[in-house]
This record gives sequence, C-alpha cells and structure tokens, in this order.
Amino acid sequence: MSGPEERFTALYQLHYEDIARYLRRRAPELDCRDLVADVFLVAWRRFAELERARLPLPWLYGVARRVLANACRGARRADGLVAKAARYSGRDLAADHTEQTEDRLALAAALAGLGETDREALRLIAWEGLSTRDAAAALGCSAAALSMRLLRLRRRLRTDAWPALALLTGGA
Repeated sequence: MSGPEERFTALYQLHYEDIARYLRRRAPELDCRDLVADVFLVAWRRFAELERARLPLPWLYGVARRVLANACRGARRADGLVAKAARYSGRDLAADHTEQTEDRLALAAALAGLGETDREALRLIAWEGLSTRDAAAALGCSAAALSMRLLRLRRRLRTDAWPALALLTGGA
C-alpha cells in the first residue's frame, strides 16, 4: 500500500468537490476555497483518525461543519467590530488631525520669526488671557505702547504667510 501522503492526496482529490459544494451551499458569502483548505488541513493533521473512520466523507463533513461554524463566528465578530467602529466614526476619536498639525507647525514657524517681546505679548494675551493693560504691566510698558506694538504686529502678520496668527492678537 502507498504512504500517507499518497493516500491523503487520493482522499483529497476524491472528496474536494464534495466538501466545496457542502460549504458553498451553506455559506456562499464566504471564501469557500479557504474553508476547504482548512478542512483538509485538519484532515492532514488528524489523518490517522480519518483513516480509522468507517467512511471518510461523513468525517470530513463533520470537520467542515465545525470549520464553517468557526468561520461564521469570526465573520460575526468582524461585523461587530466594523459596526462598533462605525458608531464611533462620527466622534472625534478617529478624526484627521492633519490640518490642526499643519496649523500648529505654521504657528510655531510664525512665532519663531517674531522678536521675543512680540512673542511674549502674544503669549500673554492669547494663551494667558490677559488684557492689553495687564499684558503691558507684565512686559513693563504702557498699555498704549503695547496697543501700538500689537497694531503693527497685526498689520505685518496679515500680509505674511500665516494670517491666522493675526487673530491671536485680536485682529480680524
């Protein structure tokens, strides 16, 4: 008699289409070729048990039924994950932050191009929320001097590469 590889190959060739039809009838939406491959993988791993079976085809159908049940459970889990992800898609959990990142980089570049006094004035007003008078006191200058500095800064920023920085100074 031939070796196990030859016996398995003969069994595979004899019953491949039977198992494929069985799976296609029960789950046409799944890739039956993968499922058939899984059935015959189990058959190879448990070939000694398969050879002891009185009839190999019913044994293979039993394996196919369990392989199909596993595949259907996996498909339901995947569908559940997709549905769960879809529920969260309207929220900002997976939002595209590219524009915000670009804005932050542009802001950092614009701030870097300013003098330290101008940067500090913007930080005090925009980030710390100080009034012009309070920011001027923190900078050690008059409110009028700071107002004039901010006016000039707004004009310069409106014409520069990043006009949104002018909004930080209260300009429109």
